[in-house]
Formats: sequence, C-alpha cells, structure tokens
Amino acid sequence: MKIILIGATSGIGRSLAELYASQGHELVVTGRRVTLLEELKNQFPDKLIHPLEMDVAKIDDARKLMDSCEKLLGEIDLIIINAGVGYPKATYEQEINTIDINVRGFVALAQWSYNYFAKKGRGQLVGVSSLASQTGSAYSPEYHASKAFMANYMSGLRMRSAKYNPNVYVTDIRPGYVDTPMTKQNKGMFWVATPEKAARQIANAIVSKRKVVYITKRYIIIATLLKILPEWLLSKLF
Repeated sequence: MKIILIGATSGIGRSLAELYASQGHELVVTGRRVTLLEELKNQFPDKLIHPLEMDVAKIDDARKLMDSCEKLLGEIDLIIINAGVGYPKATYEQEINTIDINVRGFVALAQWSYNYFAKKGRGQLVGVSSLASQTGSAYSPEYHASKAFMANYMSGLRMRSAKYNPNVYVTDIRPGYVDTPMTKQNKGMFWVATPEKAARQIANAIVSKRKVVYITKRYIIIATLLKILPEWLLSKLF
C-alpha cells in the first residue's frame, strides 16, 4: 500500500508508521518535528519512507502539501489523520489552538482526502478522534468538543459514501488511554495501552474496514456507559 500518515512523530502515529514500514508499505510521514521524522526514516533505511514537515494548523499550506504527497507517491491507498492536540485546563489561546488543529486542520485534510478517493473511485480515510468524543468535560471542554466534531464529520462522510461512493471507506478510531507524550499529564488513567498495542489494533481495524473502533477494544464498555450516564455524574468524572 501507499500511505500518508499525518502526525507520525510520536505515540500512536509513530508506532503505526513503524508497523507499516516493517510490513514493506511505502509511506509519507508528516509532523512539525522533522528531526523525529528523519529518525524514523533512518530506522528503516531499506524502506520507502518520505518525511515531510507539516503544520496542520496552517490549513492552506497543509492542503498544498497533500498535493505534493500525491505527486510523490503516484497513487494513494490509505490516509491516516492522527495529528491532534490537547491541554489540561487550557488558556483561551490554547483552546483556539485546539480548534485550529483538531477541527479546522482536520476538516482541511479530511475533505482533501475524501475528495481524492471519491475521484479515484476507491480508498480509505482514517481519522483518530477519541473516546472523549462521547461526552463533554469540565477540565477540557474544547478538546472533547473537537473530538466530537471529528467523529460526527466522519459519520457524515460515511453517509456520503453509502449514497455516492461505496468503495470509499471512512474509519473513526477512538482511543481511550494510550501511553503517549500527550497523556503523560493525565492522572487516574486506567486500561492504559502501549502505542504498539494500539497500533496493532488500529491496523487490524483498517484492514477490516471497520466504521468505528475503540482502542483498546475494552473501551467500548466505557463508551456505552458514557452514552447513558447523567451529566451531573459525568461532571465528577470528566
């Protein structure tokens, strides 16, 4: 396969890149920290890994870079949008930055990706949202809201595929707690998965062309509870 993996410098994204590279797939890997992307390329010197600097918040530049990825790979089979940001008790500026990356940046890339696959007639778009898409949060309402937007947007794209583009698949990945740099700040985490385990489950879900996947699988229990618990109780938990 020829894959674009957006947000591959650390955590889930890097583990996914390592997994796909070890399987012999050709990848464009993007992120803001180019040094880390170069390290990834050097880790697999005999594989086709193309590092590309991308700031998802700069949406016009990011979309132009997607054009460059298309020219570089020739043809794209899979696009994974893993870029995202979150802050504990964010300032106003941090809340806006969260929306710029998790909402505006995501739409810019997802819209480009879906239109590319629709024109091609086949392909798969994968977005990494979060278990946080299931509810609001007293601590980070902007983060939870941004992930809910991503999940809802992907749901709409799946509806569009059902109506117009049946060979274009859209997979929504909803991780719970994964041991990544972004979650180091969290307290009281449970059922914490390694990035490697998360990557394996995500890759399996992509092959199966699943619509919505919780990572790890047991988090579907929590997702179900979040749908039925009252807001007063959720406010104590989140």
